[in-house]
This record gives sequence, C-alpha cells and structure tokens, in this order.
Amino acid sequence: MNSYRQPDWASCAQHPTAIREPYLMGTGVVMGDDLGPGRLVSPPHSHPEAMLAWCYRGTVWVYLESTMWRLSPGQGVWVPPRTPHTARHERDAVGCYTYVPGEALAEQVDEVRRVVVPRAVQEMLLHLSIHDMPTDLRVRAQQVLIDMLEDPELSREDGALEVPLPADERVRALVEAVLEQPGDPRTAQELFAQHGLHERTVLRVFTSEVGMSFGQWRTGVRMTSAARLIVGGTPVGIAGQMSGYETTSAFSAAFKGYFGSTPRQFALRARADSAQQGYWRSFG
Repeated sequence: MNSYRQPDWASCAQHPTAIREPYLMGTGVVMGDDLGPGRLVSPPHSHPEAMLAWCYRGTVWVYLESTMWRLSPGQGVWVPPRTPHTARHERDAVGCYTYVPGEALAEQVDEVRRVVVPRAVQEMLLHLSIHDMPTDLRVRAQQVLIDMLEDPELSREDGALEVPLPADERVRALVEAVLEQPGDPRTAQELFAQHGLHERTVLRVFTSEVGMSFGQWRTGVRMTSAARLIVGGTPVGIAGQMSGYETTSAFSAAFKGYFGSTPRQFALRARADSAQQGYWRSFG
C-alpha cells in the first residue's frame, strides 16, 4: 500500500501556532484543484489549538487515525487540540480550516464532533481570511463568530446526522462508491465483487467499526441522502428513486421506519427549524 492509504500517524508532527495575540482565530482555505486528484492536504499532523474543519463547496474528507468524516457544504467537524489528522478534497472542492485557541472558547473541544456552519458564518470567516481591517474590529468580529459556532443548536444530535463511516482501508473504495451513488441498484454482493471484497470481511469491518451490518449502513446512507433532497424541494417520489427505491410507497415506508415520520412530515419539520434547515440545506 502507498503512503496515502497508510499515513504514518506515529511520527506525525505538531504544527506551531499561527495565531498571535490579540487575535482569537485564524482560517486557512484549501482548493481541491490545488492538490491534484486523490492527494492529501498534508501528511498527518496536529495543532496546539482546536480545529474546525468545514466544507464550503464539494466534498471534503477529514481523516483521523481510526475514523473518517465526510463533509458536504455547510458541514464541519471540531477536532480537539493535538489530535493527529489530515484531509482530502474531491475535485473542485473548497475546504476550510479554522483554528481557535482554548482560551478563546467558552467550552473546550475535548472530543471530535460534527457541527453545522451557517452560511453567514462561512462567508464572514472567509471575509476575515482575505481582508485587512483594524485590529479591534477584527477581534470583535472573531468573538461574535466564536459565539455563533458554540451555539448548542449547531451541534445538536437528533437522528438527522449522517451515518458513521468505517475507516478500514479495505472498504474505503466501497464506502465512497455508495456515498457517491446511494441509489445504485446493484446488490451488496455485486458491489463486494466489484471491489474485490469477501462478504465476511465487509461484515467484520462494519460490525466492529460502525456497529451495524453493511445493509443497515447502506440504508442509512440512502435515507440521509433522500432527506437532504426532500428538504431541498425534490418531490418525494423522485427522491425515493434517486435513493434506490422502485416505488414511492416502499420508499415512504422505509423512510418512516428510519426517521419515525413520513417524508413530508420530516420536510415540514426541518423547514420550520432553523438548525435543521441549515444542516440539510445544500449550497452547491
């Protein structure tokens, strides 16, 4: 295996802080086209500050030693200080990395957790990263953004979050294929064969790393994909077809079994809830 698939986590370096007093944060922006296809942003490394990795456009993958996170536009993940990590951007993706020292946070980041990054916060973080302004104004703006990012509503877990992802390299291509095309009509066995995987291997990986079978995990991927489409205005029947269901009734029954409400009820509730709307909205 090459270094991309087996990064040397044991020897990862800690980068020095890039935030000077009195500033409270700093943001770096990385374009997928700058990296080349399939390349990591950098070798595995860590920072003395907490890091918020977030996606502005496309798809960004954040890798930790034993887990990985897939970010779509408007989604972010907090990474605790001194936690080894790296990232990969798909073509045309724009990923952003905001660093916040512990003393600037009301609550310390002590675990990896997903968070919604509202569009207004995204634009302001980007604005601060490329425009000069008086120091006192910049610090005030940074404090407001930190307060917004620490809003509990943005990290609320309520069953709508995306399914967990196994980090085992043996199933990585399979995982990415399902995420990129949730409605692929092929059976699990056909997918395993395409990727040269034995069914028992897949079962062991998914059971040990995400606590569910491949079939359960794939259903979760389809449901979250469909939920995003529905909240975005896609008709229920079309969302079901795009998620691998032949009939609207079969899709609606599966959706209600997964989320506890019909697709239309789910969409109405999400559109009425600002935090939910921010999570499911796709910015493209």
